[in-house]
Amino acid sequence: MTGSGKTTFIANATGRTDLKIGHNLTSCTQEIQIIETTLDGRTVRFVDTPGFSDTYLSDTEVLEMIADYLSAGYSKEMRLSGIIYLHPISDNRVTHHATKNLDMFRKLTGEKNLKNVILATSMWDKVTPEEGLNRELELKNKFWSVFMAFGAQYCRQDTSAKSAKQIASMLMDNEPFYLELQEEMGKDNKALKDTAAGREIMSQLSLLKEQQQRELTEMKEML
Repeated sequence: MTGSGKTTFIANATGRTDLKIGHNLTSCTQEIQIIETTLDGRTVRFVDTPGFSDTYLSDTEVLEMIADYLSAGYSKEMRLSGIIYLHPISDNRVTHHATKNLDMFRKLTGEKNLKNVILATSMWDKVTPEEGLNRELELKNKFWSVFMAFGAQYCRQDTSAKSAKQIASMLMDNEPFYLELQEEMGKDNKALKDTAAGREIMSQLSLLKEQQQRELTEMKEML
């Protein structure tokens, strides 16, 4: 998710100081970055992707970028050990667009793989304890309930390197797996538009087009 602190998380986990980190409301990560480090004596590679709701890239462009990387990785037998989904607890509400992006993320990952997902909240220093707790409960009980029902884990992430490393370590012993999107494109040779995630974003675009058409019609009637 854009603005959630993904690159900051990776910088904390790896100790890297050369990563480009955004400090305002605009997106920073514009391409996929692979950052390698050593944790507990083992080589770990973080894949930092642009988030959905990006400032400069459309959700379609972000999905296409991720799909190209994943499908290329399938041919090289590149599997993942887990996914860390960061959400800023400082967001005072979960928008309709954000819930649709969660649907797309779930279909991209595949329900059978949700047990390898960590849902982490960031930016706790931006809210009061009471605000954070209320939003946390809403996320867990409402917006993330399906993910957690399929085995996704939840944790808080603070700004420390220790916290980032602990979260990453939670995924290191997982059995490597292919994402649903990888299997659909790499194994079944589906075009992106025919995958579950692709169909989801096409559905979103269709609804957006209908909404824009309605608004245009209403404006014409007012003139």
